[in-house]
Amino acid sequence: FGKSTIMQKKETAIEVKVGALVLFSLALLTAFVLILGDFSFNDGLEFHVQFDNAAGLKPGADVAIAGITVGSVSSLKFIRNENTAESNLHAVAVQVTLRLNPTYQDSVRRNSKFYITTRGLLGEPYIEIATASFDAQPVAAGDILRGVDPPRMELIVAKASELLDIVVDMLDDPDIDTSELVTSTTYFMKNVGGLVGENRENLDASIDNLRITTEQANQLLATFNTVLGDGQQVRAILGDAQTATRSARNIAGKLDNRFDPLMEDATAALSSTRKITDSAERILVGREAQIGSAVDNLHTSSESLVTIAKDGEQIVTKIAAGEGTVGALLADREIYEDMKELLRIIKQQPWKILWKE
Repeated sequence: FGKSTIMQKKETAIEVKVGALVLFSLALLTAFVLILGDFSFNDGLEFHVQFDNAAGLKPGADVAIAGITVGSVSSLKFIRNENTAESNLHAVAVQVTLRLNPTYQDSVRRNSKFYITTRGLLGEPYIEIATASFDAQPVAAGDILRGVDPPRMELIVAKASELLDIVVDMLDDPDIDTSELVTSTTYFMKNVGGLVGENRENLDASIDNLRITTEQANQLLATFNTVLGDGQQVRAILGDAQTATRSARNIAGKLDNRFDPLMEDATAALSSTRKITDSAERILVGREAQIGSAVDNLHTSSESLVTIAKDGEQIVTKIAAGEGTVGALLADREIYEDMKELLRIIKQQPWKILWKE
C-alpha cells in the first residue's frame, strides 16, 4: 500500500511538470508571435492613400517617417475612378489604408508625400512619408490623400524596347545609308571641334565672365542674408503693412457707412443754397434804383453820425476845460464840497428841507 501511494505521487509530480512546461511553451510562443508580428493593442489612426499601382505592397507592410516605423498597412482594395481628369488617377487604381500610431499624427500633414519604396534592392515594399512643412492641417481619420506613384519597371522596359525597335528599323531601312549617316555625324563633330578650337579664347572669356557673375551673385545673396537675418525685420514690416491695410479697410468701411448721410446733408445744403440764391435774385431783380437810394441814404446817415460825434467831442472837451455851467460844476472843487455837505445834512436831518430851526 505504501509503495503504490509513492508511485501515484511521483506520477502526479511528473504530470504537473509536463503541464507547466506546456503552458510555458505556449506563453513563449505567443510572445514570439506578438513580437515578430508587431501586433499592437492600440487602434491607431486610419486614413487612405490612393496610388495608380501598388508595386508589390502587401497588408502588414511598414509605414515609416524618416526611416522610423510609425504604423502599418491595414488593407488594399481596388477602386473604380470615373473621372480620371480631376482625380489624376487611372480608371482602375488602388486605395491603401494606413494605420498610424496617434503619437506621430502631427508629423503627417495633408500636403505630405507618400512613396512606395523598399529598404535595399531586394527589401519588402513599404510606404515612406515625407513632410516638407507644417503649413497644412494634420491628417485626420478617414482622410483620402493622393500618393506618389512608384516607377513601373515593366513600362520602362517596354518603352526602351520600343526605342530599340525604332533604331533597328532605321538601320535596316534600305533608304537610309548607314555609312553616310556615320560620315555626316563624324563631319559634324569635326566642325564642332574646329569651331571650339578657333574660339577658345572667346569661350574662356565667356566662362570667366560667367564665373565672375556667379561670384557676384553669391556676394549679393550673402548681402541679402546678412541684411535680412532670420527674417524678423521682413516679418515685422509685413506685419505693419497688414496692420495698416486692416486700419485702412476699417476706415474705408466707416467712411462708406457715413458717406451716404454726408451726401444727403450736402445735397440738402446745396438745395437750401439754391433756394436762398433764388430768393436773393427775386429780391434784387428790378430794385437796383431802390438799393442805390438806400445806399446813398446810409452814406448820408453815416456822415451825420460823424458830424454828431465831432460835436459831442467838442462839448466833452469844453466841459473838461471848465467851460459852461456843467464844466464849472465839474471843475470847481468848492462847489463839489458844498454839494457833498448838503447831501450829508439832508441825509442826517431831512426835516430841514421843510423848516428852519
